[in-house]
Amino acid sequence: MEGGLPGSSAHGEHPKFAVLIEETDGPRQVLVKFSPPGNTAVGRRWSDLLVAEHLAHRLLADAGLPAARSRIERYGDRTFLEVERFDRAGLDGRVGVTSLFAIDADQYGKLDNWIDSATRLHNDRRIDAAALELVRLMATFGALIANTDRHFGNIAFYDAYDGRFSLAPIYDMLPMLFAPEHDQMIARTFNPANPTSNTLRAYPRARSLAEDYWRRCAQDPRISDEFRAISVTCGATLEALPRTGAYA
Repeated sequence: MEGGLPGSSAHGEHPKFAVLIEETDGPRQVLVKFSPPGNTAVGRRWSDLLVAEHLAHRLLADAGLPAARSRIERYGDRTFLEVERFDRAGLDGRVGVTSLFAIDADQYGKLDNWIDSATRLHNDRRIDAAALELVRLMATFGALIANTDRHFGNIAFYDAYDGRFSLAPIYDMLPMLFAPEHDQMIARTFNPANPTSNTLRAYPRARSLAEDYWRRCAQDPRISDEFRAISVTCGATLEALPRTGAYA
């Protein structure tokens, strides 16, 4: 990091590193994201967002949905998000995982949005109906937690190598609307979208999950007072919207 902007062999927009952790119950291969020092507003915000990503993993897992396993560690004045790799098995095993970016670019070249892409895959019998509905739910949930970074590299599938795919655990699910931009803090307002024909089917459950998510963020002591206040506001904004029946 002293030599300039840090890169990452794991790619992505932010620095991270891969590590093998030896624990009493065996080895784990993880990716680790980390915040800047926490003595600045930018550092505190990235720390908040790493905790928020972990909380999304926990919320989805608690709801019985596929989500990455993670934990938060703090060393010195930095926050570290440790995410267990689902593309590894044991010390040397590899699991075939392909991003939706690679799949859609290869099969269709559209790269429009998660739901339309998953619909194409389902129509071509490359994913089953359950996977399509999971993608619909995750896209809708992401919108309701202010995840403005729902690009095609942030969702992936297990590859059966027979032309078919199954949804991998959800990762990179966090309220990126509130991320610093060019190392500057920018005031943002959360304006959740109304349901559409693409999202209406998943909207009630997604909204319930999102309301729970904002409550968890607002109550977590690892999150700064400022971002807990933002979470309270976002939760209140979401709860003030009409219930689904009002859109019929």
